[in-house]
This record gives sequence, structure tokens and C-alpha cells, in this order.
Amino acid sequence: MIINLMKQHKVEFKRIYGASSTIANIVRFDSRHVKKNDVFICIKGENHDGHAFIEDAIAKGASIIVGTDEDLLKSYYRHYEDCTFLVVEDDRLAMAQMAVLLSGEAWKKLVTIAVTGTNGKTTVAAYVRSLLNQLQLPTTSIGTCGIITSKAKLDFLKSTPTTPESADLHALFKQLKSVDEKAVVMETTSIALEQKRTAAMTFDVAIHTNLSPEHLEFHKTMENYKRSKLKLFEQAVCAIVNVDDEGMSRDILDMYKGKVVTYSLKEQSGADLIALNRRTDMHGTRFDLHADGKLYAVHAPIFGDYNVANLLAAIGTAIHLEFDLKAIVDVLGAIESPEGRFEVMEQYGNRKIILDYAHTPAALDQLLVAVNTIPHRRLIVMILGVGIRDFRKMPKMAQTIEGRADEIVVSVDHPGFNDPKTIIEAVCKGFSDRVDNVSSAETRTEGIRLALDLSQEGDIVLLTGGQINGAQFVRGEAIPHSDHAIIQSYFEEKNAEKIQTTIS
Repeated sequence: MIINLMKQHKVEFKRIYGASSTIANIVRFDSRHVKKNDVFICIKGENHDGHAFIEDAIAKGASIIVGTDEDLLKSYYRHYEDCTFLVVEDDRLAMAQMAVLLSGEAWKKLVTIAVTGTNGKTTVAAYVRSLLNQLQLPTTSIGTCGIITSKAKLDFLKSTPTTPESADLHALFKQLKSVDEKAVVMETTSIALEQKRTAAMTFDVAIHTNLSPEHLEFHKTMENYKRSKLKLFEQAVCAIVNVDDEGMSRDILDMYKGKVVTYSLKEQSGADLIALNRRTDMHGTRFDLHADGKLYAVHAPIFGDYNVANLLAAIGTAIHLEFDLKAIVDVLGAIESPEGRFEVMEQYGNRKIILDYAHTPAALDQLLVAVNTIPHRRLIVMILGVGIRDFRKMPKMAQTIEGRADEIVVSVDHPGFNDPKTIIEAVCKGFSDRVDNVSSAETRTEGIRLALDLSQEGDIVLLTGGQINGAQFVRGEAIPHSDHAIIQSYFEEKNAEKIQTTIS
């Protein structure tokens, strides 16, 4: 499209060198992906400064270069006068604004829903997508599990594990609108909010789940972490708030001026939505939904109080979007959970294998409570140290599991550039001297196989943590990984061994 930088009011800038009116196709922040007439944004990251790749972008045909170093951009203009150089104050804000402009403000043509919180983002996003699709509003989810539309999973290479960079996000919104999706629900991390990936837009709904220590390797303090998450509620029309969460709910309610829908598991909370009389059976959870002074009987294929809370967040979203509450309740029996979130596998003998992404002490604690509502003989649990996250929380994972499982396997997720042995040692520092049921494995694959080795008929094998976007991050590389494939392979080998033994 042809844009006139002097006449548009979407992109804030300090100075222009070159033509103010030019052709611009799409925003890029990686010079390797630049094509003719693309806009290249010079992002200053932890490891690289995009200004160092200006020449590469120009060589590939970039029509506009956006950066913060005015002297450098001015010097490039002297050599490349057919290219436009835009000087900005904030590179990330400019990237979001430019992405919005070049997408034709596609976000405005969609119902936009953002989910933030330490735990539960993926599950809430999946519940919202599933619920709205059943209510005939075609909805896509964006997050850790990838891009899943109302029809299929998209083959879309995300720039980050959870919340895409703004350049990719708005290109995706434009793509979704072109295939007639009507709504999008996205996981919105604290880091994404801090890095302005969702800047220059307003969400119809912002959902809050909870707040507990996480990402302190990035934010340094809990106050910084909370402040980043609160930014979401400065750009939302409606807030869905978990009033049971002591970490952040009060902060939201105190500062937020828009419409609020509250939810709770506590009868005396006074919340708009309350789940009462919760009870679990083999097929899920039953509860009475208290809303608008009435009770609605709900049965959903979910387990654990924390997932009941997650479901209330989805219900609150649908209510805000003006769907009838009875119509909402009628479809909750078919709600779909995300892959790897309390995913129960029962096809491998008389044992249950449960996959759940729990990777924080708070999430692990809630998960263990939920798992223990299911009858079993012994409980084997694999916990992980996540190499690309805050090492200070690793001993707390051990403290959370101690005394609550018959066998404990300590392994590693996403070692990054760390030695797996160092990660395992960091986790094990949290165990007391009394513990004698702990084994360890240096890779997730080995950890899964060891946990299965320790199990027998009638046991529950709980595998926590998990791959991000089907991969493990090792020394800067995303190594393909599938828990399902590892489990299937393990039992195929065991069956082959049995057959061989019988023949012999």
C-alpha cells in the first residue's frame, strides 16, 4: 500500500529523511526476512541492535527504515536517498503503530480478548475459543499451543513462544479477518506487555487469572512483574477479574474505570459469577453457577478447582459479549481443554498418564490437589527445572512436591545454555534430608521414560511442565519434541519386548 507518513496519524516520529509518501507492504524486525518494499524496524534487544542490520535490509529492498539513532539514519540517507528513514523515540511502540497502519487496523474488525496471569492463560484462552465457537462466534486462540482458528491449527511461525511480536500479531489479525474469523483470544504475557507487543490497540475484554512469582529473571521484582501485567487493563473496555487472587485483583479493581465482571469460588465473595457445590466424578466436575441471583447446574469435562475458576473467566467473557447465560451453560458440557493441560491418557494399560504444563510452585500445588481427587494406587510425579526461567523458583518446586508423591522424578525443561546437572541440583536443593524417593534425568525425554519405568497398573503418572510450540530450547535451538510420541514409543517398545519374551 502507499502511505504518506506526514498525513497519517498512527505512527509517532521525530524526523523523516527521504520521501514521506512511499510504498510499504509489511513490518519486519529481522533483516533476514525483509523483502521488496517492506518496513524494517531497528529493534534494540538484549543480544542484537537492529541498527547494525540496516544495510542488509536496504539490500533486500526495504522501502522504509525505522530507528532511534538519528545520526546513523541521517548518514545512511546520504547514501540511499531513494529509501525513507524514520526517526522515532520508541522503537517498539513505532513497530506496533506501523503494524497497525499496514494491517489496515484489522484488530478493529475483530472481537479482541486478552488473557494475563501467572497460571491459566493457555487454559482460559482454550475455554474462551471453545465456548465462543460453540456459540457460533468463529474464534481463534493465540498462545503457547500455537494459532488455532475455529477451523484448524494454522502453520504460523511465531516470533516468540507465547505472545507474538506486534509486527507478526497485526499481520495475523489481517489474515484471520480474511478467512472470516470474528474474534481472537490471546495469551498476553508480562514480558509482551512490557515490550509493547500489544500497544496501539484496545481489547474488548481483558481477563485476569492470578499472580504468583514468575519471570523474575526478566522483571527482577514482583512489583515490576505486577506493574507490567496491570498495563493490559489500561487498554481494555471490560475486565474479567478473579477476586480470589490476592496477588493482583485488588490492584485491578482499584485502578480500572471500565466495566468489570468478577468471578470466584467462594460463596461469600460477592462476585458476579460464583461456582458453588463443586464435586468431581470420573467425567469431570459438577457445580452450581450462581449468577444474577439464580443457580445454573453445570457439568463440564474439567478437573480441579483452578480449572473451574478458568471456566468462570470464559463464561464471564461470553456474558460481556451479550450471549444468553442459559445458552452458555447448555454448551459447557462440550468445552474443550488445551493439549497438555490436565490431559488424561488412559490408553496405556490400567494406569492414568496426566500431562499438565504446571511449571510454577503455585500451579503445581493446585494440580496435586486436583489429581488426588482421582482414585489411584500410587502417584509418580515428574517435576522440572526450566533453564530459561528464574533459578530462584526451582527449589520451591521441590518443596511443593515433597511428601505428596510416592516417586518423584526431577528433570529439565528448556535448558537453554545451562548445564542440565546444574538445573537439577538447583531443584533438589529444595528437598529436605528426609527425602529418599527422588530420581533424576537430564532431559525431558529421559525423565518421561524414567517416570513410566517407575509406574505400575493402577498408578497415576503425572508429567508436569512441557514443551513450548512442540520444542525444547537448547543452546539457542528449538529442538522438536513430543511427549505423546515419547510415551507411545515407550509402550510400543515394552509390547515388543513382551512379544519377544513370549516367542523365546
